[in-house]
Amino acid sequence: MNYQFADRMVTLKPSAIREILKQTAQPGIISFAAGNPAVSTFPTKEMADISAELFADPEKIGRALQYGVSEGYQPLKDVTLARMKEKYATGRENDDIIITSGGQQVMDLITKAFVNKGDTIIVEGPTFIGSLNSFRTYEPNLVAVPMQTDGMDIAVLEEKLKSGKNIKFIYCIPTFQNPTGYTTSLEKRKAIYALAHKYDVLIVEDNPYFELRFAGEYVPTIKSLDTDGRVVYAGSYSKILSSGIRLGYVIADKAILAKIAIGKQATDVHTNLFFQTVASEYLSRYDLNAHIERARAIYDVKRRKMLDCLAAKMPEGVTYSNPDGGLFLWLDLPEGYDGKVLAAMCIEHKLAIVPGCSFMLDDTIPCRGVRLNYSMPSEEQIEEGTTILAACIKQYLSK
Repeated sequence: MNYQFADRMVTLKPSAIREILKQTAQPGIISFAAGNPAVSTFPTKEMADISAELFADPEKIGRALQYGVSEGYQPLKDVTLARMKEKYATGRENDDIIITSGGQQVMDLITKAFVNKGDTIIVEGPTFIGSLNSFRTYEPNLVAVPMQTDGMDIAVLEEKLKSGKNIKFIYCIPTFQNPTGYTTSLEKRKAIYALAHKYDVLIVEDNPYFELRFAGEYVPTIKSLDTDGRVVYAGSYSKILSSGIRLGYVIADKAILAKIAIGKQATDVHTNLFFQTVASEYLSRYDLNAHIERARAIYDVKRRKMLDCLAAKMPEGVTYSNPDGGLFLWLDLPEGYDGKVLAAMCIEHKLAIVPGCSFMLDDTIPCRGVRLNYSMPSEEQIEEGTTILAACIKQYLSK
């Protein structure tokens, strides 16, 4: 049969990261390519105890394994929204929350709710490939604003807002950005919000890493600056509880959430109710802040290990970010070199990294950057992997 796929599928490509991760299944591969949290940070014993109690109670497990409402399990909604408001001043009077199937689903649902074919979405350049693919499904005009070490280039952002047509929202990952690890300064957060107000567009704030801070001062969320309901906040339990449970959430004005709920009903009906129940019980019984502190300590050791190895091994002309938190850092080769070539060399030597072009709007244009992940590999693997990386870079630069 000759399959006639929808036009929207023509421009969609498999996630470069997912394709690279297939290669990591080969024996002996060291992966700096994943974005996974460390398994050692999962509260497995506590979740096992909660699960056992649920299964021992026919009434509770019956509810947990049943259909749920699209907006989410109410106890989990309540504790999540209360924590974000009380601890981070995130959520205004007319806001509410929906529990989603991971933070990634928020990108799909907000685009479904607001974006028509040909409408414009402004993104950071580089930015998270998963969000780019969510946006591309709805055939928008994607416009990138270059990232600086303290966030978007504000002058370029205003230029794009001024000249663009049918701009629906600005998408940003302001804290420990994926892929660079950069954090947008408070000054720039205020500037982004002011420009969004001036040009009457939404902001989609994607913030899954913000609690994994190892150094520096906490920077308020853009949503905490929101006075007129134009910031849609996407959060996640993936990096602080477990990625596989697929629990995210969106905090936004109730009028926006009403449309998102309808869109979700057409997508997956509701988020996994069993894991919503487990997470809710975990949050009510245990100290989430203490758990996050333990995860921070694990990641900080790995981050320091990778930074120390890079400092000792990288040749002159190679630069890299020094993030205050999160899971990634960004390494730049000297001008004129291509991260995609380096990634191909590394995989031949059993090291997986992600070329920077994967995070750009046009991934066919050479990019001298690569993304490195330090949360998954062990300290021994970081040592060995950075040795391979340095050798491949030196070989590439000598050509």
